[in-house]
Amino acid sequence: MDTTRRSLGSLGHTTRIAKMGAAYFIVLERKIDGVDTGMDGKSLSRDMETLDDAARQLGVRPLSEFFSADPAQLAEFMEGEGADAGGVELPPLQQFTAQDGLATVRALAAHAAAQADGVAQDLRECERILSAAAQQGVGWHFEIDI
Repeated sequence: MDTTRRSLGSLGHTTRIAKMGAAYFIVLERKIDGVDTGMDGKSLSRDMETLDDAARQLGVRPLSEFFSADPAQLAEFMEGEGADAGGVELPPLQQFTAQDGLATVRALAAHAAAQADGVAQDLRECERILSAAAQQGVGWHFEIDI
């Protein structure tokens, strides 16, 4: 089994990726001493479409819109999957405010969609990490670990 972390950011969430056992994880703009950014993220992957629908109902930004990745890493990933990245214009890496992420995470935590197996725990982990980022004024984005 390949244990190399392969991440996919701003290409977005797809059902195929979710079925591959993907996990979503937070990448902070810079390291914060004492903050462990580790999280499972598999439940977010599995239930992303449902969570995005719930976010729209609640009037907050969908979680999938917080995904981003370095264009060079995206090109490398695409080439590793046999796709030609040369003709594709990849978006630049985008950072988001922790406050924006917290608004979505906290709204979703109170929604019925958070009751799916493991989702509430993943959202709590996001809240823990983003709360620390907000206190330090550190930006963030989600990436996908495949």
